Amino acid sequence: MKRLVPLYVAGFFQSFVLWYTIEKLFMHSIGFNDTQIGLMVAVYSAVMLLVETPSGILADRWSRKGVLILASLSLALGSLLGGLSHGIVLYLFSAVFWGIFFACYSGMYDTIIYDCIAEENADSTLFDYLYGRCQLIDSLGLVTGGIVGAYIANITNLRAVYFIAAPLALLGIVALVAFREPTLHKKQKVLTVKIQVKSVLDAVLKNRSLVPVIIVLVVRATVVYILFEFAQLWLIALGTPTKYYGIAYGILFSSVGLGGILVNRLKLSNQAATIPLLLLALLGSAGLIISRNTALIIAAQLVLATTLTCIYVVFSRYLHDALQPSIRAGAASATSTIGRFFIIPLALLFGYTSQHFSVYMAGFILIILVAVMIPFVLTVTRRASSAAFTPTIPLSDLEK
Repeated sequence: MKRLVPLYVAGFFQSFVLWYTIEKLFMHSIGFNDTQIGLMVAVYSAVMLLVETPSGILADRWSRKGVLILASLSLALGSLLGGLSHGIVLYLFSAVFWGIFFACYSGMYDTIIYDCIAEENADSTLFDYLYGRCQLIDSLGLVTGGIVGAYIANITNLRAVYFIAAPLALLGIVALVAFREPTLHKKQKVLTVKIQVKSVLDAVLKNRSLVPVIIVLVVRATVVYILFEFAQLWLIALGTPTKYYGIAYGILFSSVGLGGILVNRLKLSNQAATIPLLLLALLGSAGLIISRNTALIIAAQLVLATTLTCIYVVFSRYLHDALQPSIRAGAASATSTIGRFFIIPLALLFGYTSQHFSVYMAGFILIILVAVMIPFVLTVTRRASSAAFTPTIPLSDLEK
């Protein structure tokens, strides 16, 4: 825990983004409609599609905290460009840098924590607790950032929030410099880039035991990105006053911390504990379709996001259990990259459906995705209770 403190501090500042809570309001103010918001999501998802796997491979070959430092720099630049935007085109460039930020951010914290546990010769099941605490810290950053951002917007204007957020994004770099990074990935034989790329793709695509794990992570990521990116559209549809956006945002992103706390207590490797969680996910996604009350919409978003966080933490451990240290970050990033192939068209579809029909009709996309994910979650938890995963590619094969 002491060793991970600087990493947790960095995670807080990379989540303490003031403009998240007012982004859709700002986008509407500079000319975006719901369909164009979907285009913005597709743009940064396409950037992540191109950057995510290379950033993971770079982290495995160079430094994982170095890649996180690049993430902070990209977040700061994206925030600055967002504040300078007076129209759609420049804001899309802002989204490009945010996409680079999240591509470099994605898969790094779970990989680092898993390797710290392995380097300290601890049991991998400790991952649920330690990564759950990382999720809690992220949630604190998201919630406080949202509340502070909404307050600043209320006393100044929406644009000022972006300019203030830009220098704050750099504070995480200080903590990252102080963090002692695990070096397991550097102790194995150095592979050529070609062999490492092939090993990452083989680990993700050719291991049948990992297929349901990857499907769950991909579908879960798709639901989360759509939910978090378009959550404010439900509030806009209901005519919710601006002063409540910070509260709604804080409640939604508290789900990350709540899920991080609950995951270790629920023992989700046990299938009996997983079934009620999946039913809650269905209930939350259904609430986004049938409810016309702001409080109920916020509650449904909280329930859905919390259950998905719990699933993410456990299934991240299942993924890392099956990976060698030298390809762990690359494979985690590649898994996230696969999700972009689904996020891009579904984000466009969600934005189009919301624009031309309603955000409630668009909500059917979420409940369908949750229903698709459920049988794969049950398959993996049933198997996990009887047998552990084995590494996908033995080190001897990598060396060959």
